[in-house]
Amino acid sequence: MDTTAVLVALIAAAATAASAVLVFPLLRRAGIVDVPTYRSSHAEVTVRGGGLTIGLGITVAIVFAAIAVFAEHGFLGLGSNLMPLAFLLLTWCYSAVGMADDLDSLQPMGRLFGQIVIALVFSACIALFSPHGIAHVLAFAVVGVGLVNAVNFVDGLNGFLCSWTIVTGGWYALVGLTIDDADIMLVSLALAGAAAGFLPFNLRRAKAFLGDTGSYGIGAAVFAIAVWMFILGVPIVVIVAPMIFIVFDVGLTLVWRLFQGENVFLPHRTHIYQRIQQAGWSHERVSLLHTCLTIIACVLAVPTLLGGNTAGTYPSHVFWVVLLAFYLALPLWLTRRSLAEVVSA
Repeated sequence: MDTTAVLVALIAAAATAASAVLVFPLLRRAGIVDVPTYRSSHAEVTVRGGGLTIGLGITVAIVFAAIAVFAEHGFLGLGSNLMPLAFLLLTWCYSAVGMADDLDSLQPMGRLFGQIVIALVFSACIALFSPHGIAHVLAFAVVGVGLVNAVNFVDGLNGFLCSWTIVTGGWYALVGLTIDDADIMLVSLALAGAAAGFLPFNLRRAKAFLGDTGSYGIGAAVFAIAVWMFILGVPIVVIVAPMIFIVFDVGLTLVWRLFQGENVFLPHRTHIYQRIQQAGWSHERVSLLHTCLTIIACVLAVPTLLGGNTAGTYPSHVFWVVLLAFYLALPLWLTRRSLAEVVSA
């Protein structure tokens, strides 16, 4: 990892933190705030849409990287900036949809329509460079819309999504370094650095929430990197490693609510991570648990990253099932323990 890569992460963090100091007061004056409701996990009016600063941090860092490439290679290096620029464009397009939602100016169907159109256009462009051709356009689009919304659904506790983004960006940067792809490494470090710059503002009595602006942008960023790695032939296990708990939580909750006959479009607080918090854990403790589990899941994918999909690497993924079972059982165990303590008291 060279000096430029390290600087990209540091610049993203610094730019995000600096822009937060300027942007948060403006958002509050504009009335872009989150007022607590019955489904909220916080009790104070808090700035919403703070994820705008993460987009700014990523943009500044990638512009710096592009300038560094140009300074070193001249016009011959311009072609290497196509992937980072596409990454930025997709991220900002989804952030714009999220900001419209944070401003309460976009209806659910309009929001979904916008997500689908962006995902289809991006996937069609990616297909031009993919050996899989047009057959994967719809698949990419479905994955993109699903992932962006899944990330949005888990943005419910202080520090939860930011810490996950740091781990995910760090893991993808390691993948980029391993497969010798500088673009993936740089944009992943920019994402991780920007999330790190926002995290201090999102802990304990959070000064701001990411809002749909941030969660959509982060989901789009992860989607873009994941698709690019897939095209380059990175094993799917390696790509999905940091996502398994989010996909499992959102997918299981959705299936359960459908089974219960609930309206899945209505707000709720029944995700696994939310039930752990409701059982008595603090926001930060739940976020730390999820971060640690995600790190372990990534570590278990290292053999596949280094050796590919072989019979020798499959056993490590069996432990994913153990981790998911633990994650699912934890809120049940905590709730029963709390009830037992109440009865004994």
